[in-house]
Amino acid sequence: MRKNLLLATLVLPICLLSQNKAIVVPAKTDNSLAVPYHNETFIDPKVSDSVKVQNPKQSTTRKLVGAKRDFLNLNFIILGNTTYDLQTNASVGRRIILLPNGNISAVWTASTENSNTFSERGTGYNNFNGTAWFNNPSPTPRLENSRTGWPSIGFNGNTEWVMGHNAVTGGFVKSNNTAIGSQTWTSGPIILGQTNRRPIWSRTVNSGDTFHTICNYADSGVAGEKRAPTINGIFAPFTYSRSTNGGVTWSTQHILLPGYDSSRYVSGGGDQYAIDVKGDILTIVSGDLYEDVAMWKSIDGGLTFTKTIVDTFDYAPYRDTVVFKNKEQPFVCDGSLSVAIDNNGKAHVSWGVSRVTKYNRSKDSAGFYPSTALLGYWNENTKKTKFIAGGSQFPADKNADLNFGNMSDTTWSVYPGTWQAKPTSVRLVDNTTQPVGAARTGGTSLLHMPSIGIGANNTVFISFSLPVAGDVDADYCNFRDVMMVASTDGGTTWLNPINVTKRQEKEDDFACIAKVVNNFVHLMFQSDDLTGTNLQNDASGSKPVSSNDILYAAIPVSRILDGSIGITNNTSINALKDSKEIFIVSQNQPNPFSNNTNVLVWLDGASDITLEVTNISGQVVSTQSYKELGVGNHNLNIEANNLAAGIYFYTVKTATHSVTQKMIVQ
Repeated sequence: MRKNLLLATLVLPICLLSQNKAIVVPAKTDNSLAVPYHNETFIDPKVSDSVKVQNPKQSTTRKLVGAKRDFLNLNFIILGNTTYDLQTNASVGRRIILLPNGNISAVWTASTENSNTFSERGTGYNNFNGTAWFNNPSPTPRLENSRTGWPSIGFNGNTEWVMGHNAVTGGFVKSNNTAIGSQTWTSGPIILGQTNRRPIWSRTVNSGDTFHTICNYADSGVAGEKRAPTINGIFAPFTYSRSTNGGVTWSTQHILLPGYDSSRYVSGGGDQYAIDVKGDILTIVSGDLYEDVAMWKSIDGGLTFTKTIVDTFDYAPYRDTVVFKNKEQPFVCDGSLSVAIDNNGKAHVSWGVSRVTKYNRSKDSAGFYPSTALLGYWNENTKKTKFIAGGSQFPADKNADLNFGNMSDTTWSVYPGTWQAKPTSVRLVDNTTQPVGAARTGGTSLLHMPSIGIGANNTVFISFSLPVAGDVDADYCNFRDVMMVASTDGGTTWLNPINVTKRQEKEDDFACIAKVVNNFVHLMFQSDDLTGTNLQNDASGSKPVSSNDILYAAIPVSRILDGSIGITNNTSINALKDSKEIFIVSQNQPNPFSNNTNVLVWLDGASDITLEVTNISGQVVSTQSYKELGVGNHNLNIEANNLAAGIYFYTVKTATHSVTQKMIVQ
């Protein structure tokens, strides 16, 4: 539902248009990191759409004096583009999957329009077939023949499916291709629609022919348009639906899960939930401002559920009459969550953290503090909530990579769609003084949108997005990078966060990692030349409709675990630059082959590359050179037009490392 949040601050009242609900219910957390939080300005969720701030668009990027930042200029593979730049309001859905044969498929909300109507918006799709991504980038505007958004992707046997919502009428469009990786798709009729209601923002997963969908209701204040319902005393709740025949018919439609009622909840919100499935084990989580972080788990394929409150909000159900004791500012969920089931069937939950207030019975005294930068985490083994990233891990030193201001001394004020750090003035290279901040998406916090993947031995990986210092746009907002944390003991202890994108003047956000991690974490995200989004941060006219890249990286697990793929606070940039190791992401494909084959590699350091082919006797039969390849993924082509049939070996070399693999020419 689209609601306006009036951003009330000590500096300037601003209106931000949001697709989330105004304010609802989160949780109390174990403060396992030392986190100062007393000086942030809160946001008053009053409704208004009349306040605008004039802020002329500027074209130059600003640099802070003394703010150093080493940019790796990582090489990522472009999956496609989109001018529609809002991939979610809060939680990121299942947008990338690692297939059983090692191939990869990814989807996103795509548009090619340069206007803000986005009438041909739909699902963008790309597939890595072991050789290459079939369209690089994908030029197809959408898979469907109607306007859709918010796709989920999965596979069922030898075909893939995608399901996105129809925002105009409500309900969902399920599309199938003819085979995994096929570019031929067929879309069915709208499913799970409801009369006089508009269910959208779905998340869908499947285990064989059993499909599970959660979604929410859009609300409109326009006369004659569909309004969100109140069910079990909850306005616009999220619902659960189930199909046992591949999504053809749905035996369970739009039910509320047990314990999801007015005893703990007042209203729901779009995208403030997540889902995962493994066999008959199904987990669903939800959370938002002023409510519990809760998990529903089924071990019988969605027939019955058990509810667990992962993080309790002491003042649930939150109503206008509620007053917090002693002016408390409890830690809560910002609405962006992720859940994953490990190899033992246990759930892992993570969420972005905010804080909330309610000082007296006046509605105007309620507010939340989205400038918090913390990552919450819980699992079924320990059953303890803790912070695993944030606070002191993002230090005050402006030269530190993961820093965004001094968290202990920073007060936050609000400008159009942005959080601005206080004190209000910082000296720039051109000797002018301006505030510094970060664009905000929906009701989420500085650190937001976690995505969880599980590897061998239940190693846990969580990506998230965070603004970083030393890279400021014309609106004095810091660009975002994608970060990652990892645990090698099933979530008991955690390594320091690392920056895995680290690119200059790029807004890297909406990160999603495949639930299954092999030797690589398979990551996709949206990258923009402008901070924030056109759809939620264009109050000043400085975020016009523009093309955004959808990027992919296969990041070696070993480099995440040793901290060398990105930069932690105690990792030397020079040590990383000196590394030229090569990782083979995939065996050359096709193999055997007759004309051309490809191999996808990850490069640790910028380097020239030599690709050498030898026969079974060790004689060099061909050599190809690639100059000045950057850190990251590269797709290398091997030609065999002049080679006789037989067994060969290809060796990929840098100045310091080499990798050799066997291939067959037929």
